[in-house]
Amino acid sequence: MTVSSNYNEEKHVLTQKQKHIQSSLKTLEAIPRYHGDDFNEQVLEDSRERQRESLKKAQHEPYFGRLDFQAYEDTEAKPLYIGKTGIYDEDTGDPLILDWRAPASSLFYAFSGSEDDVYYEAPEGIIDGEIELKRNIVIRDRALYRVVDSYKKGEMESSGGDEFLLYKLGEQKDHRLRDIVSTIQGEQNEIIRHPQNKAVIIQGVAGSGKTTVALHRLAYLLYEYRESLKAEHMIIFAPNAMFLDYISQVLPELGVGHIQQTTFTSWVFKQLDLPSLSLKNQANTLKSRFEHPNQSDDQLTSYKGSLEFMMIVEKELTQIEVQTFQTEDFLAWNGAVLSSEAITNWLINDFRTSSVKEKQERLKARMKRWIEIEVNQFYLDKKEQEELRKEAMRRLQRFLSKIKIRTTLQIYQQILKQQNLPPVKNEVEPVDLAPLLHIHQKWVGIKKEEKFDHVVIDEAQDFSPYQLTVLKNQTRGQSFTILGDLSQGIHSVEGIDEWMAFKEVFGPTQTAYFEMNKSYRSTYEIIECANHILKQFPTKSTLAEPVFRSGTPVHIRSVQQMGPEILAWIDAMREQGYQSMAVMGRTTDQCQDLYQFLHHTEPAISFIQAADQTYSGGISILPVYLSKGLEFDAVLLLDVDDESYTQKPEHVKLLYVGVTRALHHLEMLYSGKLTPLLTGYQQGTHT
Repeated sequence: MTVSSNYNEEKHVLTQKQKHIQSSLKTLEAIPRYHGDDFNEQVLEDSRERQRESLKKAQHEPYFGRLDFQAYEDTEAKPLYIGKTGIYDEDTGDPLILDWRAPASSLFYAFSGSEDDVYYEAPEGIIDGEIELKRNIVIRDRALYRVVDSYKKGEMESSGGDEFLLYKLGEQKDHRLRDIVSTIQGEQNEIIRHPQNKAVIIQGVAGSGKTTVALHRLAYLLYEYRESLKAEHMIIFAPNAMFLDYISQVLPELGVGHIQQTTFTSWVFKQLDLPSLSLKNQANTLKSRFEHPNQSDDQLTSYKGSLEFMMIVEKELTQIEVQTFQTEDFLAWNGAVLSSEAITNWLINDFRTSSVKEKQERLKARMKRWIEIEVNQFYLDKKEQEELRKEAMRRLQRFLSKIKIRTTLQIYQQILKQQNLPPVKNEVEPVDLAPLLHIHQKWVGIKKEEKFDHVVIDEAQDFSPYQLTVLKNQTRGQSFTILGDLSQGIHSVEGIDEWMAFKEVFGPTQTAYFEMNKSYRSTYEIIECANHILKQFPTKSTLAEPVFRSGTPVHIRSVQQMGPEILAWIDAMREQGYQSMAVMGRTTDQCQDLYQFLHHTEPAISFIQAADQTYSGGISILPVYLSKGLEFDAVLLLDVDDESYTQKPEHVKLLYVGVTRALHHLEMLYSGKLTPLLTGYQQGTHT
């Protein structure tokens, strides 16, 4: 490891750059805000406001890295300071601080120290050169805190980057996910900067940072394709509202706003706009799935999410549309006939790209024009023409009234009946939402302003191919970032077991597939335990590669009473300085009972339930199946016995999810007989 001795140099540089930032901000703040209607002035004011916001953000932590790069066309290396936002010298136009998304900044992330020649792609072409210094810098509240060199030309040892990464990973987390701009690794950088033209699929082990990478990719795409992509036309689909709260700070930290963040369920209900439609109680649905599974329900759920069912719905919709527009000759008056063949030709050819509702509106408008043309062909006085027109319009109204446009729900109910599937009324399951949206898209249509520029799907292994298809229908091109972990597919009855199912939706040549197998979240000991569990899976699973950050052993203990043991564990974790702790039970009822027991002694403890909208950190108790996507400094897993966790694939995934929530400390308790999934595991203490 090479720890920089140039602390004073960097302190001087920081002082100079801070003076420049303050001076520039003062100058901009002195310019009165423009609120008039002149377009050119509005554009200038928008530009000034963006500069003000950038400078304000740069005040406290202006940059995190330095790269001394010498282009072959230059006589000496230039120090490039890299931060979350770009700051330029107004006089020279040179970058004072380089935006982390800028082309030259890619060298900071991609360079490992072994390359002699490096290059980056700039707007003016390829820039070749070599790197003389790569330095990590920590600035907190305007003060220089840490300087670490990960590479210095001419020095053999270059592990400072590893030391810096471990230092950052060892920091305790609060109750929000944070950005990783200062520690983006080479493989993460490649995914973040991948071109927009293909759907990116990321298979990432627990703790690999795939969610953070996807959010950084959004920020990068908005920077790189700023002329064609708009933040308000991007959307993130997360598994639940609590997860949305957990990731809510990342994009604002990166200076990105106005991106929609929602769940598939909430978004579809907004699209359908059916006030009478509601979702079945999700707490009861999850409780049933994870505590009292029903195989026949699971089979129906899987079928409704399949492309096979989607094709059946599409076929039925075609038939219903034909029946809806079954036409006859239209007689405007004696001698004026619009043939059914002509009407059908309009529908099939002229209106072929329109939705059913649009076809109805266009047909009405086209027939009105036809009537006008026919009326004007008669050499009658205006009064007689008007009488003829009125009679034709009355007949047109009667003709069009035969075309019955039913609601989305009515059509879905008819299709289910045709397929001999259980009926739905006004209360539906989540799996019904994709076919309902499919029908809505076909019947009502998709407005141009509702099309997405880019879609991010997190925990995508729990998405069905049908869900992905209806989203693809609503997205320009195939601009997707899809991320998940098949080993965490605890909702596999709704989702997928292989990523090939999603590749088929886009076509094999229209996707880019990446694997993220390094786990940055947990200690070596916790990942070793998680891998032991995954090895019990009936089919081969991708094991995590730990970044060597050693911690305390994983403890597994047999106990008689859970309550006193939990209280003792909380006290022990608090003494070690941990901020976020999770006690995870197997069932909701168990967690409810424990909460009633614990909150008298620990009034600040939170009971996390399926309907919760926010995650507040601190001490939490929750069923293990609600923990996916979250992370905690310390985790206590309860009831790791042979009844709660059998060797069924779904139990392997569930225990794996629970274990991989812990960053620094993991302990497991059981009474009775230990689960076979942990049999033979030797790490830590067993009693």
